[in-house]
Amino acid sequence: MKLKNIFTLLATVLAVGVSFAQATLPAFWNCNDPAAVPSGWTLNQGTSGNFVYTSPALVKSSPASMRLDNTGEYVQVNFTGTADTVFYYVSGTGTSGATAWSGTFVVQESSNGTDWADVSTYKDDLGLSIKERFSLLNTTTKYVRFFFKAKVTGFNLAIDDIKVSDGIGGAKPELVVEYSGNILASGKEIRVGGLDVVDISIKNNSSAGDLVITDLKKTGINAGDFTTAQPFPFTIKAGETAILSIDVNKNVTSGSLKATLDIYSNDSNNLPFAVNIFAIRGGLASEPTSPASSVSVKTNLAWRTIVTLNSGTESVDGYVILLGKGSDVTGVPQDGIEYERGGYIGNDRVLHVGAAGEITFDNIVANTQYFVKVYSYNGYGTSANYFTGSVTAMNYTTPGLNPGGYYASISTADTQLVKKLRAVVRPHFQVFYSNFGSTIASNFEARDTTGGKKVINCFYSGFPYIFTPPFFFNTADPDYFSREHSYPYSWMPESSQDSANYSDLHLLYLVHQNKVNASRSNYPFNNLKSVTVNFYGGKFGLDSAGEFAYEPRDFAKGAVARSQFYICATYNRPGKTFTIPTSNEFLGMNQDQTVLKRWNQQFPPSNWEIARHEYIAGVQNNRNPFVDNPDWACFIDFSNMKYVAGGNCSVNSSSTREKKNIVGVTSFPNPAKDQLSIDLSAFNSELVAITLTDFYERSVVRFTSKDQLVTIPTSSLSSGTYLLLVEGKTKHAAQAVVIAK
Repeated sequence: MKLKNIFTLLATVLAVGVSFAQATLPAFWNCNDPAAVPSGWTLNQGTSGNFVYTSPALVKSSPASMRLDNTGEYVQVNFTGTADTVFYYVSGTGTSGATAWSGTFVVQESSNGTDWADVSTYKDDLGLSIKERFSLLNTTTKYVRFFFKAKVTGFNLAIDDIKVSDGIGGAKPELVVEYSGNILASGKEIRVGGLDVVDISIKNNSSAGDLVITDLKKTGINAGDFTTAQPFPFTIKAGETAILSIDVNKNVTSGSLKATLDIYSNDSNNLPFAVNIFAIRGGLASEPTSPASSVSVKTNLAWRTIVTLNSGTESVDGYVILLGKGSDVTGVPQDGIEYERGGYIGNDRVLHVGAAGEITFDNIVANTQYFVKVYSYNGYGTSANYFTGSVTAMNYTTPGLNPGGYYASISTADTQLVKKLRAVVRPHFQVFYSNFGSTIASNFEARDTTGGKKVINCFYSGFPYIFTPPFFFNTADPDYFSREHSYPYSWMPESSQDSANYSDLHLLYLVHQNKVNASRSNYPFNNLKSVTVNFYGGKFGLDSAGEFAYEPRDFAKGAVARSQFYICATYNRPGKTFTIPTSNEFLGMNQDQTVLKRWNQQFPPSNWEIARHEYIAGVQNNRNPFVDNPDWACFIDFSNMKYVAGGNCSVNSSSTREKKNIVGVTSFPNPAKDQLSIDLSAFNSELVAITLTDFYERSVVRFTSKDQLVTIPTSSLSSGTYLLLVEGKTKHAAQAVVIAK
């Protein structure tokens, strides 16, 4: 949520071009100082907080290791030459008393710095002390990234002493196996389709020692259908490569052929090296003859389902799970098509493609009947062959609101309703603002789509944001999403970004920053009479009174009303007056509570909102009483947070404030470096309040003056775009200013 007028003031964009030198191999960094990154290395650690660890348990070489503490943060190196292995020391870190680490950390490689592939994944298994690990790299790799893929609240990680070794090994023989230009890990499956001859490259990555391939052993039901004329043993000199040709039986005309080839050599680190080979004859894999034995619900929540899928009586390559919402599954998979999770067959979502086991369904909503069908298959790509003779199926219904005895002490007939509501709702677990991406965005909002990507819809407009996981707030993306305060932060009487009201999940929604958040800014919600800006289902313009306002799509109207009611009921107290309209007289924002109460009645909680509410209740350990009981809003006058006997919404109306004239001010230099001067002559020497607000709506400078020219020191401010607000008794002004260092 950004302050008003930014949507027009951000037309000026600073474009900064940066080029990085490359590191030479072997490339090493001791990770001691984020301000002294070697050539070829880059960091993404955010802009605030601690950047290093110094505890001996988390450091390999003193004095420090790099700290990654948010989803999307990384250490990256770009190098010249050919690498084969990266060595690094890494440790998980946890809150006091933690005995195991939670989260997902990956090592990724790329040939171009854009397309990344995971080479090592650590999920919930880093440990809590520094330990050396290594990852093998592709010969085409030019970039390596150490990426915090999914943060779990309370857990970070430390990384130290990173070394990328060059592509020629030492004196000992070193086996490297490749297929179709890609380095294989032992046990990797290669899918060779209908080839008659499969060529596997075997390289000796040593700088001196001979690699001796002593034998090739074949196992598996089709082992006899894969042969080679290559005599054993044979020798590969240091740095050289040999081709091992495998013939596929031409007499087999249809179905699947599978075997495991175990390569034996004098490389003691790869003994044996296993290659699983999967060939197809006749275009389609062998069709399964039976379905899965059963599918059942293990976890049934308003927002998430976990099912247990048990294999059938025969070994198959996998299962496709289809999900129908509100009606039975009618889609049937077609031979020759390889489906992806996140795709559709007809109107039915593909929720799983792969092995049996526990499968999590995303994009689940409350109070809804779901239908499940499971089809077994063999093959891959255009060879996929599905068994449709019978199907494993079930249906189930997700639960709805579950307040239990949460409101046992509350009665709408009680004149102390407001006070007692706060006593029930206010105590909760605070999820910090920086953890919003790893909670709401990743665990609730994001749903699968094809191509390994996920999608989140802008809450106000419906715009679909498609991204490659993990989700993070990528400000370089023109379509990036931000965390929108439905009750704007600038309305709040608490100025700390660390306060619970700033990061409360019941308040925050994901929206398109440039087209939605910048337009809504801190303007009130209302139905519009005329539209100035329209983006998908969200609109900015003038209401019937001629005031600027923002109107979200109908899907969001009831929810934002209930969020604003919640924030006032939860945080209003003596000295901290959270009200509708805001008690912040400086802003003069006149949010009409009758509009919100009307939306609250017109748009009752949807099954999606109920699911979101139940998710947040499980994370924050508190509930929004106006989702559980929408009519309770009628018993409160939110302009003064007083009890309304009888709960008649129609008699509540917000106070209005006198309109102020918009005038212009001039600030210079803009961009500013050490100081910013402001010409206030348009205010004719009347007393004005001057506020400079940053990207997070934090007031970084605030004072009053009657002078016609004032100067603000800016040398201590971070680079970026700020909003300058000047408020007088009858006039006000707003202007974007840029601080550039």
